[in-house]
Amino acid sequence: MSRTVRHIVRDMRSREARSKPGAAPALGADLQLMRRLNRLLVLNCVRGYGPIARVTIARRTGLSRTTVSSIMDTLLAEGLVREGSTQDATPNGGRRAILVHFNAAAGYVLGVDMGRSHLTIVLSDLAASVVASRSGPFDVDLGPDACLPLLVAELNAFLEERSVSWSRVVGVGLGIPGPLDASRCMLVRPPRMPGWDGVNVCRALSRGISVPVFADNDANMGALGETSFGAGRGVTELAYIKIGTGIGSGLVMGGKVYRGSSGSAGEIGHVTVEEDGPLCDCGNCGCLETLAGAHAIVADAGRCPALPNGTGHSTDIAEIVRCALAGDDVCRTAIARAGERIGIVLAGLVNTTNPSLILVDGGVARAGDLLLDPIRAAVSARSLPAASAHTRILAGALGANAVALGGVATVLDAAFAISTDTQAQPTAALNLAALSV
Repeated sequence: MSRTVRHIVRDMRSREARSKPGAAPALGADLQLMRRLNRLLVLNCVRGYGPIARVTIARRTGLSRTTVSSIMDTLLAEGLVREGSTQDATPNGGRRAILVHFNAAAGYVLGVDMGRSHLTIVLSDLAASVVASRSGPFDVDLGPDACLPLLVAELNAFLEERSVSWSRVVGVGLGIPGPLDASRCMLVRPPRMPGWDGVNVCRALSRGISVPVFADNDANMGALGETSFGAGRGVTELAYIKIGTGIGSGLVMGGKVYRGSSGSAGEIGHVTVEEDGPLCDCGNCGCLETLAGAHAIVADAGRCPALPNGTGHSTDIAEIVRCALAGDDVCRTAIARAGERIGIVLAGLVNTTNPSLILVDGGVARAGDLLLDPIRAAVSARSLPAASAHTRILAGALGANAVALGGVATVLDAAFAISTDTQAQPTAALNLAALSV
């Protein structure tokens, strides 16, 4: 971390050198920035390496012991760290040092997965450990004027039931279906979401929520959730495929979520599979979503004798998956046919992006290998061996919480980020310091 400090100082001096001739250097602003950055350096050192002694923090960060001690006193007063237990400060058992622990219980983060037909809310501590969660039906077809106030009401009720004040919440991370310009928090012509085009979700929610809101496409959030806490940890080239009512993908390249130039990267659900196929809500025909999404699988299963009440009909993909897992051939065939079509599109993705791991998630993915095996077979048959030879195709590890946990990761990344850009720091400076503990 001492190298990080040197980089920060060098950046500050560079900015001063680039200032206008004759202008007084912004010394006060630079000192304020340095204090804030030092605080985050120390806090992140405790998060990453704790329990840890103060002298070790000074050595790892390159800060003086006096500076570390001053910052530590502030963090202790704020409740973000705590002291407890001791260790030998020297290998031969000499003086014992008090260890500093990161206090993950000092605050909370809300992660939200707002799907087309469901809402999942996760409450985590500052170490991303899930404290509570809730899932239930939701209908984005009602439009933003109805859905966003309803979401605020759900979040308020969720916190109230658990006696958690908004003053203890650092931020909200929201996954939402459809293309979204994350930099502006604005939806861009999302299919199957009438009335949502151009809606600034973060701004609309801020009218009822007093903490920062971060929003992104749900598949991007799912990819971030899996790479942060799930089956994608340590993987730098990954594709996260979410198969539900719609089909989307979150792409991780070089260890970072790739969103494209306008935030619409990964919309594989609207790749044409059959030119003369059914009309899609996006206006094209034969999109993957229309042939392999949840509605398509339910329709393909047709009259399945194994469905409840002897009706032979269902509009619920969960019932189709349950019957398939129980051995019903009709439902198995419908899921396998969808898997093959998905695999055809993923073969193109493998050829163009060459991920080392593809994680399949969403309601349809609960079918396990009944879905994954046809996907694997199609990818193997239709992609170049050089591209697919080392690509694993697995189910996601986080299940229904993947997108919401991606929201948690987004908030925590913003809250603890270290940057010399003064405009990039208000989340950490304001919310972590203002937690009411």
